[in-house]
Amino acid sequence: MNALAAFALLTIKSPRDAAQHILAQQWPREALWTGFLLSVVLNTCVYTAQKILFPLPPEVLLPRFAPGAYFAIVLVLQLCFIAMLSTSGRWLGGQGSLPSMLALVTWLQLLQAALNGAIVLAFLVMPTLAALLNIAANIIVFFILLHFVNAAHRFSSVWRSLGVVLMASLILVFALLFIVGLIGPANLGLPDNV
Repeated sequence: MNALAAFALLTIKSPRDAAQHILAQQWPREALWTGFLLSVVLNTCVYTAQKILFPLPPEVLLPRFAPGAYFAIVLVLQLCFIAMLSTSGRWLGGQGSLPSMLALVTWLQLLQAALNGAIVLAFLVMPTLAALLNIAANIIVFFILLHFVNAAHRFSSVWRSLGVVLMASLILVFALLFIVGLIGPANLGLPDNV
């Protein structure tokens, strides 16, 4: 447990060194996929706890997912995002492979689940401070993601990593909008004018 906490601290302080350490390991395929599924399960648990402890008022028009549906959505979105990070990075001259991106994003998702769990607990005690911590955690996770993508694709600049992340995000957003358009907003429980 101490080793995990020390590595989490290294990831926050020096994400490039943490990424190099992760990439240097020869991860078995089963370990990668088990870790990835664990990260999705933990994020689903945090989402469910947040939903129970802090339910949204009915007038807030945000989709509310059952834990199983949330798990499936996050699983598919994360897989697509990892594939897009790998593909768009190679389009920009990177060398990152799908397994290397999977290993890095899995660790980042595990770290994010721990941060989000701590923030949910902080909301019970100090809501204002927890809101600020939530903003800070999102900025830190994005900063780490940029360095992870940079290390995986062996770019010389974090700006190229930013291009990869933006490109992957835009492709994913357009794909989601296309799917929502095909399915129809009403079938997803959304208003027709979304």
